[in-house]
Amino acid sequence: MPLPHLVSRQVRGNMSNRGANGMTNSEETHFRPARIGALSSFSLRPPGSFALCPDPALGDESTRDLEYISTTVREATRPFGVLGLILTGSVARGEGALIAQPSGISRWLSDLEFQVVIPGGRRTADIDAALRHTEQAINHAPANRQRGLRVGFNSIRVPQLARLRPAIFSREMLEHGKLLWGEPSALPLPQWWCEGRVDIPLLDAFRLLNNRIVQQLDARLRCEGCANTDLLPAYTLQKFWIELATSLSVFLGCYRTSYRERRPALSTLLKAQPQLFGEIGQLLIARLTEAIEVKLGHAAPSACSNEAFNEGAIVAATVWKWETEQLLARPSADYDWRSVGARIRQLEPYTQKARDWTRLLMRRASPRELLRNVGAALRAGSLANAIYSAGCLLHFHWDDIGSGDAGGAEILTNLSSLFRIRPTVGAQGRRAVATAVTEAWDRHLRFAPR
Repeated sequence: MPLPHLVSRQVRGNMSNRGANGMTNSEETHFRPARIGALSSFSLRPPGSFALCPDPALGDESTRDLEYISTTVREATRPFGVLGLILTGSVARGEGALIAQPSGISRWLSDLEFQVVIPGGRRTADIDAALRHTEQAINHAPANRQRGLRVGFNSIRVPQLARLRPAIFSREMLEHGKLLWGEPSALPLPQWWCEGRVDIPLLDAFRLLNNRIVQQLDARLRCEGCANTDLLPAYTLQKFWIELATSLSVFLGCYRTSYRERRPALSTLLKAQPQLFGEIGQLLIARLTEAIEVKLGHAAPSACSNEAFNEGAIVAATVWKWETEQLLARPSADYDWRSVGARIRQLEPYTQKARDWTRLLMRRASPRELLRNVGAALRAGSLANAIYSAGCLLHFHWDDIGSGDAGGAEILTNLSSLFRIRPTVGAQGRRAVATAVTEAWDRHLRFAPR
């Protein structure tokens, strides 16, 4: 079906403020929701003082897990003068996916993500090494692997905390993050948050969509290599619908920080403006409703399939194309697979490109990995651009690339060259490139500060 070219009145207003390059003077376009009523600060919230998942029957188990992680991190970072450990993400909002299984062993589907706050003058290399070691020790422990317990730690300096930019991640952390231990008085809040200005950049919402598209590659690879009894790929597919809706809701001005509020807000808007996405919008709301039920523990994720991933890819391609049209302020007559990388390059602000290159060159990597990633970054403008453009092309054209037809083979050859992978046709070549892309994403972007 043809892709929609209409935009909401609010987005049209945002578009009219752009210059000739399609961006505002600040390089980012914002929507302005109503001011929130009460601004949170980082008061101490130790494990057990708040819910981690919607199922009260699993409250004690989830609290024990958090206490174990909190204590482990505290001991591992004791020599470094860490100022606090902040739990972020859906688990901090009490929306973590922890499910009971017939075996009687609970299973985490959500990752548990943390910000480790360190003093401004301290070098981060030793702390980051300790965090990576702790992360691997927790994630690879047999009992944790059996229960799907997976953590991610990101160190953040006090000055970085004070200078956090408005973004989906920072707004949700400031509104819902839990300081498990530390010194509340030592953790500054960004000025924009203290003043009640909670604008979200459209580019941040677009970046979220790209991150989740790349994550779908990992889920598809897992589905190809395991039985349908593995819940993680199926859950990743369900969560994709939520994050796709999150990205779109920012563009449409109806973003909410909790899953419980997000679906009705977006559903109401799309029903009021059916001309925006037509049947695609209806499909998105239907799948979002199912995904929220899974996320809140009211239903188990359905077994993943190639058809289910392809359905998500069709909707994602529609939304991705529409969002780039709004950001570039131009119609999509020039759109084909070759324009995907060009659009991403045009939309990346110089400051983001500089941060990406700095992170790439400062990250510890083997000479071979560094050479491959630097080569991809040079070709695409930054490593993030290379990862995102490859992720989109693989997800949007998965079957074409795997079938080895002329169009798919051309895309695969292009991506193999981008990541310096020996060209191989069909599903084998697709797996090689998808593996390289997801590994680069996991090491370079997964828990990167925003």
